[in-house]
Amino acid sequence: MIEFKHLKNFQILAKERNFQKAAQKLNLAQPSLSRSIQRLEHLLGTELLLRGSQSTSLTPAGELVLSHSQHILQNVETLRKELQYMQGKSSGYLSIGASPVPANTILGPILGRFFEQYPDIHIDLEVGTWQQQLEKLLRGELTLLITDVEGEIIGHESAIQSFNLPSFEAVFCTRVGHPLTYLDHLTLEDIRNYPLAIPKNLPYGVSEQFGDLFNKYRTDFSGLLHYDSFPPIKGALLHSQIVALTPQITLFDDDIKNAVRVITPLDMPKLNVFFSVVMLKKQISIPAKRLLSLLL
Repeated sequence: MIEFKHLKNFQILAKERNFQKAAQKLNLAQPSLSRSIQRLEHLLGTELLLRGSQSTSLTPAGELVLSHSQHILQNVETLRKELQYMQGKSSGYLSIGASPVPANTILGPILGRFFEQYPDIHIDLEVGTWQQQLEKLLRGELTLLITDVEGEIIGHESAIQSFNLPSFEAVFCTRVGHPLTYLDHLTLEDIRNYPLAIPKNLPYGVSEQFGDLFNKYRTDFSGLLHYDSFPPIKGALLHSQIVALTPQITLFDDDIKNAVRVITPLDMPKLNVFFSVVMLKKQISIPAKRLLSLLL
């Protein structure tokens, strides 16, 4: 029978690529580690390693076993933590990944309410693109992911489940007193004369709705700033002629809402920003369920 220690030993050896280094890290004698790996290969009926004089590498079967062993060991560790949490022996734990927009808008207030209700939770929060965070979620490194895309376009339906959150309108905004705020019949043509700040992760097909407005090669190009997160754009917005495209929810903060103006061109396409929560199907912890109930 395959034991957890076999998988753990193999995982460390796959990382170190050297029996001696792996044995030292595991606090094992090198012959004991060799026997453990040989036993795992015997039980699985396949060779997992290509053994060299100084290092080892994984066979295709070894790569597959490593992938599955990481999930198995992660699930066992999650189970252990869940049981300890249920028995009052430890605090709960959440590892949250978030795209920049929801991290800077909807997530903060939710986490505040969450800690008021569940103060015995330890949370690690990491912000990055949803593609980067999705890979970590699939590897079991994150408990859940909050993204700025609809769950339907994420993919990996066999491994994940997603829950769509309320959408928010995307708008153009400028500083108070910007020349565009005085126009009675504003159009997209008027915006062409000013530098633009737009999100890097615009959904597929959105740019085309604006013609060549976001094209840096247009003949009347006036400057273009691509951003991941809106907060750094605030200073530029308030001290220049920049026009920014952003979800309207980013303008609700007290430190900016009275200093900017939403401008709506008559020919403005209807744009909505969608948020979703993504989790692995087979790994929903008690703290994750509690946070999800607040988000939804």
